[in-house]
Amino acid sequence: MLKQRQKEEENLRREMSNMKIGEDTAIKIDLKTIVAIIMITSTFVGMYYTLQADIEVAKNEPKAAIERLEYDLKEEWNEKSILNLQERIEMIEEGQDLLREEIKITSSMLQDGTEADEKFAELNAQLEELKNRKPKTRVIVKEVKVDKKGRKL
Repeated sequence: MLKQRQKEEENLRREMSNMKIGEDTAIKIDLKTIVAIIMITSTFVGMYYTLQADIEVAKNEPKAAIERLEYDLKEEWNEKSILNLQERIEMIEEGQDLLREEIKITSSMLQDGTEADEKFAELNAQLEELKNRKPKTRVIVKEVKVDKKGRKL
């Protein structure tokens, strides 16, 4: 029985190696498979032509005006941020100058043994004023009319 099975497998291998696809090759496909192949092919063809039509429409339309609007808003935001940072830096530098002056007065008092209470009071008042001062913030709102497709009017 084992030998007979081995012989059958050997014969099957020979038939497979001798088998070639040609004009007289017969393939059995049921109707369901043929319909499925036609449906898939027609779907891909339809998608291809729809995509080509969309590409042509996109080529003919002008570029969106939104890009310029976004750029302008970004530039305004950057400018506002830079001005705000500059103002904060100036405040910090003023505070630093006042603190340096206070350190000089304190060190001279320690060395001389003298007192300069009015100078300390003046410096403390300047520091309080600096603490209470807030940087100016500006909000810029620009209204731009656009159509339904987002193009600037």
